Amino acid sequence: MSHLKDFNWTGFWKDTDYAFESYIGREVTDEDIKNAEAELGYTLPAAYIELLNNHNGGVLNKNCFINNNGDCVYVTGIYGIDRDKKNSIFGKFGNEFWISKWKYPPIGIVVADTISGGHDMIFLDYRECGPTGEPKVVRVDQECDYSMTPLADNFGDFIKNLYFNIEDITDEEFQELSDAEKVKLLNEQEDLDVDRAMELLTNIGIDNLSPILLSTLGRMYNNNGRAAEAIDLFNRIDETHRDWSWYYRCGYAHATLAIGESYESEHVQKALQLIETGIKMTKEAHLDKQLVWCCEVVKYHLFKIKPKEYKVDYPLVYETIKNVFDKKNSKDTIEDKVTTEGKVTGDINECEEDKYPTYDVVHWVFNKKTYSREEFSKEYNKEVEKYVDDEADDDRLEEPEILVTYEAWIESTDQLFDNERVTDEELLEDDKEDGMWQVEIMAHLVADNGTYFTREELLFKLHNLMANKELGDHVFFEGIEYEGHECEGYGLIDNEDGIPVFYTCCGS
Repeated sequence: MSHLKDFNWTGFWKDTDYAFESYIGREVTDEDIKNAEAELGYTLPAAYIELLNNHNGGVLNKNCFINNNGDCVYVTGIYGIDRDKKNSIFGKFGNEFWISKWKYPPIGIVVADTISGGHDMIFLDYRECGPTGEPKVVRVDQECDYSMTPLADNFGDFIKNLYFNIEDITDEEFQELSDAEKVKLLNEQEDLDVDRAMELLTNIGIDNLSPILLSTLGRMYNNNGRAAEAIDLFNRIDETHRDWSWYYRCGYAHATLAIGESYESEHVQKALQLIETGIKMTKEAHLDKQLVWCCEVVKYHLFKIKPKEYKVDYPLVYETIKNVFDKKNSKDTIEDKVTTEGKVTGDINECEEDKYPTYDVVHWVFNKKTYSREEFSKEYNKEVEKYVDDEADDDRLEEPEILVTYEAWIESTDQLFDNERVTDEELLEDDKEDGMWQVEIMAHLVADNGTYFTREELLFKLHNLMANKELGDHVFFEGIEYEGHECEGYGLIDNEDGIPVFYTCCGS
């Protein structure tokens, strides 16, 4: 049980005219509490009673809830028990209203509302503890079939994990937080104002930042194109505080500066050294997600460096990337999912996905040039294959025909080929922006040999489809993703058995 007896309420409430009109009730008495519990049929948590004694409901200044799982909910106000206030447990928009009118599940008591205007609400959840126990706090989402997200084990912890919105918090209020609270606020808050977040840290003074805050600021610099500054920050962190994240983030910064450089360059070597150590530490700690992050630094930042170049010098990097990204070795094959009776177990789409190549090892930049097959083959061999590991197979996509989708901007449907169609139902002139529609296009492709596609053939056909359209800055090919089987094909095909659909991933 978490209580609020020593909780600092300074700056917690936003006592506006609206708050007094709709939320803030008169001072409560013991009799009020007793009567409320009798009417509700639930024992109110001690922490909630402490809040009522401080403030009988109200609108929040600290309105951003963040738990340890990264759930972020923006709360409007906490309900009190004054039935004369419409936003209270017994008010016009109280417990009975949400359960009877909006069909929220009768799991306990509506205790807070959010900025969604009723489309998600905060409940005291008595399902496990019973009507006299200590309820948990959950978010119930009306928009998602009343799905429930646990927020806190008790009401006290819920209140203690409310923070100021980054846009509203002052430098003084931010500095009053503990380092752990600062990091939690900066890492988890949705729609983060990054410039303000960096300002809050730098205003403390770089020399005054603890290792955890230096690392947090360095991460922000990494994500905002300031890799050299990030390295300076990471180097300020003492050896004793250099955990896996230090090696990952510092390696990330060096890899950013190493893009396009040769294997022998200082930044490439430094990045590989750091990531080698980072991978070792994540493996030892069994941090699977973090291990993938480390691998991605090398795979996607140092994509011009062939694996054979670092195979000997950095064997841990080489072997780990090979295991993480080699889908043939790391994923269950379809045979593994077939029972002795010949029936497929699990998700059939998952089985299908496993048998298709993704081609995410191929590096190609889409442009406005339409190629002949001979011209493309020459360019492909020159610009693509030199970035692909010699050990990588030219995987076949074993289908005679497929559907592919991609996103683009078009001025007219005349830009569509006979084998293409926009997936939007209707294109209206009023929907254009700067004279163009942003659309998703589906194309029907047939293999030249009637049996399978090579990656060169597929990329050739994708390129020429896109050449007469605008892609913005999303011109870097990042592979294909299987999306399922389509029978109708939006008028492009008529195949009762269906053919696979792939989404074309393009990055900036």
